[in-house]
Amino acid sequence: MAKAKGLETEQDDVFSDLNRLNSMIADLDERALILSLAAFAEEALRDLIQAYLIPGESAEKLLDGFNAPLGTFSARLRMADALGLLTPHQASDFDRLRKIRNEFAHNWLPVSFTDQNIASHIQALNFHFLDDQFPETPGEKVRTSISTLLLEIRVTTGQTRKRGGAALRGQHILAGVPGDLDEQMKICRRRLIEIRDELRLAKGDRRRFLLASKHRWEGKLEIVRLNAGERNAEVRAIQVELDAWNRGPEY
Repeated sequence: MAKAKGLETEQDDVFSDLNRLNSMIADLDERALILSLAAFAEEALRDLIQAYLIPGESAEKLLDGFNAPLGTFSARLRMADALGLLTPHQASDFDRLRKIRNEFAHNWLPVSFTDQNIASHIQALNFHFLDDQFPETPGEKVRTSISTLLLEIRVTTGQTRKRGGAALRGQHILAGVPGDLDEQMKICRRRLIEIRDELRLAKGDRRRFLLASKHRWEGKLEIVRLNAGERNAEVRAIQVELDAWNRGPEY
């Protein structure tokens, strides 16, 4: 499948697996076609959700491993839909692909695109913005609709990664710094220097406490900077002097 003009992606390799899939499915029979598309779709949904979730062990355990809550096509579809990562048409088409997959995967008897239940799902697949030619057969409808759907999902995944995925919504309470701007800068600078000096010899829980304090005071200094208006550069100079950036916990 050629890339659609105007679609912005972070890297060309977003499409590499999809291009290989499309070259592979051209000559597959109906069962192999559906199973291949469904397997790719399941993996594409995994990548989409992973791109949105905050990286870490919790996200990995949700998506991968024995009994992972989001380890199945159905669970991944529901989660991607609930997170707002799919349009209603995309969610509907994924669900129909899943149901067609189940007809082929869970039936030892011969099944076909012409079977009434499968044919109704194929007929209900949406046409997409990139469809240039009307599909004359059920097989063409499956190939064009699902391939375009998977292309859209790969683009969404790339854009989600580029935006940084989900924003952390948890928060800690952070008290302000008293006084006017000059006093606030002086207090923050003095406290961060004190913490830096204490950290040189601190160990164990004391060190963990000081690292938490350092993170907290870096956050306070950043708030002071954001409220400094035209004197923003003065606060940034203190941050540069102390290398006091609100990077995140080290404890």
